[in-house]
Amino acid sequence: MHYKNIILDWSGTLVDDLGPVLDATNQIFAHYQKQPWSQEEFKEKFYLPFPKFYAQYLPEATMVELDHHYQKAFKCLQDNVSLLPHALDFLEFCKKENIRLFLLSTIHAEHFAVQSVRLGIKHYFEFPYVQIIDKKLKISQIIADHGLNPRETMFVGDMQHDIDTAHHGGITAVAVLTGYDSEDKLKKASPDLMFGNLHSLQEYLLRHRELPDYFPIATVGALIFNSKDEVLMIQTHKWSHKWGIPGGKIKTNETSEDALIREIKEETALDVEHIRFIMVQDCIRPPEFYKKAHFLLLNYICRTNQTAVVLNQEAEVYRWLPLAEAKKLDLNTPTKILIKEYERQNA
Repeated sequence: MHYKNIILDWSGTLVDDLGPVLDATNQIFAHYQKQPWSQEEFKEKFYLPFPKFYAQYLPEATMVELDHHYQKAFKCLQDNVSLLPHALDFLEFCKKENIRLFLLSTIHAEHFAVQSVRLGIKHYFEFPYVQIIDKKLKISQIIADHGLNPRETMFVGDMQHDIDTAHHGGITAVAVLTGYDSEDKLKKASPDLMFGNLHSLQEYLLRHRELPDYFPIATVGALIFNSKDEVLMIQTHKWSHKWGIPGGKIKTNETSEDALIREIKEETALDVEHIRFIMVQDCIRPPEFYKKAHFLLLNYICRTNQTAVVLNQEAEVYRWLPLAEAKKLDLNTPTKILIKEYERQNA
């Protein structure tokens, strides 16, 4: 199932407002005789929802007082808010692809009205949910009110709270590294997907357009063995968080072995050799896969002298294991079939 609905965060996802938000926050700290924070300190300590953050660092102040001070300070600073690179292109791409867009943000309604008009992007959103203190309390209502299929919906944000919100709503959690939280902080929230920016997300959506049911997709994948005879297993959300092997689609005018070498390099950073074909599998609408698909799986074995794996955004974790141990993992069905056939041929 391809994505038909995208819920977007505002700050740090579509717009660069970190400087003005930090300045406004430091003005509040100064009002209560607190030391100002550097940008690095702010990114490390700041979190949502606001009430919990301020209860920790300014317990002496009420939320009414804090909101008054913040709105007063930020009104004088928001002219410095700008669109992040690729934001406008991404919104235009979604419009052309008929992807429904919603906004879910803590931004004050007055500030959103000013910024969205000045930046020329208000019209892209079917409905903006703004001034939302705790997004987790709103996400299920958004899904219900607009009849969104959770399997076809993602929430894109730059903070742990955004990822937690997506998980709470049962939709795909997408992190972008253009805002407030660092990559390490975001990883702790376990996003389903992570991208450097919206352009990379756009490329992902283009690659994963749903093809017609009658069009089978030729793919390659391999059991990769290292010098210790351990096999590489990766875990991915695309296969219901089950374990499997690296691989991907064959491009036009590309041989299957060239595709295998390329896909393994892209997904793991490994160089492979001694490639041997094992089998082809008919894989029609596998229930473990995240969308309807019909694959022709060309399965191989190969070897590498490397052990340092660098995963791209399509995988979550990896393990080098003896084959006997790998078989004990929660494997997806095509990988179980491949291992069984490999053992049969090498019995």
